[in-house]
Amino acid sequence: MRPIISSTQNPSVKHLRKLWSSASYRRARQQTLAHGTHLTQSYLVSGQSPASYIVAESALQNQEIQSLVQQLDALKVSQAILTDSLYESLSDVHARVGISLVVSIPVYDATQLTGDSILLDDIQDPGNIGTILRTAAAAGSTSIYCSQGCTSLWSPKALRAGMGAQFSLALYEQCDLERLVSTSNIATYVTSLTEPSVSLYDLDLTHQSVWIFGNEGQGTSPRLQQLATQRVTIPQAATAVESLNVAASAAVCLFEQYRQRAK
Repeated sequence: MRPIISSTQNPSVKHLRKLWSSASYRRARQQTLAHGTHLTQSYLVSGQSPASYIVAESALQNQEIQSLVQQLDALKVSQAILTDSLYESLSDVHARVGISLVVSIPVYDATQLTGDSILLDDIQDPGNIGTILRTAAAAGSTSIYCSQGCTSLWSPKALRAGMGAQFSLALYEQCDLERLVSTSNIATYVTSLTEPSVSLYDLDLTHQSVWIFGNEGQGTSPRLQQLATQRVTIPQAATAVESLNVAASAAVCLFEQYRQRAK
């Protein structure tokens, strides 16, 4: 067994800490941290091999962790064992189930939109981002395009909320959404509270489409609303609630589309 790392000054630990805490460092290195057994399993199922992995000392007694370690070692992935306290300082996972992957962030060039994709306009909360990606994967969407003002799809918090969805979708970040929409012939729908708009349940969603979901507070930019094929409202009860959370809105729209196609 490799030596157990306990020093915060270890070069590998410094690298891991920056991946955990710094978005700019993750972008520069094109790497991120995926914490926990579920994300580790999802990444391995996707057929990819991580750059390296870390495991907490006490986790090595866990049978589920032992199985994952055997799979990673069979792929000849570099390993580091950390003391429990050091591992927990780099993760939001308890040391008893403490395993994390260092994975590469794929970079794609967004030249044009593909059908059944989603555009995210300046969404800030990593929990919302991850939940939308998880919903998108479950509803059959294939690609996600994010504006320059979106939070990262690959932060540890977004990965946790996405539950591995990032590993099965084509993800495009730092996109010019206006250019992509204006040069596309695919029907584009944007959720909006402003007129003119139509009810979600009056749409024919059996064809390829693109959905746009906007910022938690400001919604989708006026320009994107103008460029969209149709503004869409989600009917709701007349209560004091002004609008749905963006992740909830995405779930309603995407699964209405899925329902229509499953008939």
